[in-house]
Amino acid sequence: MKKRIISLFLALLLAAAFASGAFAVQGDHYPVTIEVYNNARELVPYTFDKAPERTLVYGRNNVEILLALGLEDNILMVADCSSVLPEYEAAFQKLDFIKNHQEVGYFVKEYALSLEPDMVIGWYSLFNMADRMGDVDFWHERHIGTYTTTNSVLRDNESLENEYKDIRNLAAIYDREDKAEEIISEIEAAVAQGRAAAEGKEPQRVLILEKWEGEYDIYSAHSAAGDIAAQMGAVPLGEVGWKDEQIVAANPEAIYAVHVSSVSGEEAIALYTENPALQSVDAVKNGRIYPVVYSLAYAPGVRTRDTVKLFLKTLYGIE
Repeated sequence: MKKRIISLFLALLLAAAFASGAFAVQGDHYPVTIEVYNNARELVPYTFDKAPERTLVYGRNNVEILLALGLEDNILMVADCSSVLPEYEAAFQKLDFIKNHQEVGYFVKEYALSLEPDMVIGWYSLFNMADRMGDVDFWHERHIGTYTTTNSVLRDNESLENEYKDIRNLAAIYDREDKAEEIISEIEAAVAQGRAAAEGKEPQRVLILEKWEGEYDIYSAHSAAGDIAAQMGAVPLGEVGWKDEQIVAANPEAIYAVHVSSVSGEEAIALYTENPALQSVDAVKNGRIYPVVYSLAYAPGVRTRDTVKLFLKTLYGIE
């Protein structure tokens, strides 16, 4: 009888412990294996036995994804990110920035190693450039995890789905899947709203581009911004190396003027409205030129929701 009472008491204690999450941290989720890109653009598996606690993060998109997932305490240092969305600003200001320690605005191998990280997140260029971090194998051999932004690897095959993939993969690494699905569901609902608004109508022909000397950098249907527009019922135009004459011939109904943060939206628009060669283009004549900050067009991460809202408003008048 006494043994039965003790056994019952222990069982109740265990049940309470599981209910409170005392045994749920690693047993229920880890190990987790994620496929990450190496410098040959091949997927290689890496297994995480627990959530990384000392993460080096390169790039605004990656910083914002981690902050959106509530992981500011897991970030050791940040590079190439000077600002974030307002809702993450308070958490962002508590982080340590590489600019506080050196003039170079990115991580290099020797310095990164001295910080003793257990995780490095960045763009393909961070790992691929010889004077930076080196291939991911170098880090994996030292039991340091990595993750490379998918659309920074697949520059000729970017997509909205790849933005979802990054959010989901990072969430899996840190055991935050529920929050990731919450973020993605909001974006998916807005994309579906655009698709529904386009149904039964002639697809709008749009040009998403960034002005360079003598030509334009085109965000085609194979870019993140282009794929988002396409999934919302528009037809993204353009190919690499277009100049004024190609824009005139294509005659887009709307132009999305991608620009960096140091250029204002008004300045970005003026590149087209004040260009004599483009005055016959419908988008110019009808005042349908919309500025798009670079962070909404390339590897937007959680800002994908703002990219979608921009297209909803400018394509279909939906606020």
